[in-house]
Amino acid sequence: MSTLPPIRSCLLLPLVLMALNACATQIELRTAAQQEQWGREAASQGDWTQAMRNYADAVGNVELGHGDLAWQARLHHQAGRAASGACRYDAAEFHFRQAIALAKRSKQSSALGYKALIDLYERQGKATEALAVRNELGFHQSWALGAFVDLESLPAGKPCGVAR
Repeated sequence: MSTLPPIRSCLLLPLVLMALNACATQIELRTAAQQEQWGREAASQGDWTQAMRNYADAVGNVELGHGDLAWQARLHHQAGRAASGACRYDAAEFHFRQAIALAKRSKQSSALGYKALIDLYERQGKATEALAVRNELGFHQSWALGAFVDLESLPAGKPCGVAR
């Protein structure tokens, strides 16, 4: 009896599994891009809760698809903006902190994430927390945030706690 067929199948199986994994990765990344688009559409209509869900789902798919860290950081930032618009400050803080961490890991600027987090705290009247974030940055980096003064980092919509 020959051992050749079992050896061939042992060599073929890893190749098939690698091909399936590559397909799954591409599917995850395409799904993430679609969810990001849906998030943009929901945000453009002022549906911040749906936008937050879409961006958060996109983050999950980018992670599963091993997408780049800069993309993940951008999605977290957008999810944080949407969460802020939906008055979900806990979720907004989480997403902004994730965006900052991912930006640092990808060697990108985290200044916009810090600005958004500071704005979030200031809008909530949490001056101490905003100051703590500024202190995280240090004087020179905190001062440099002034360059982003013209950028609206958080959505301007209805005040939280007010019925539509």
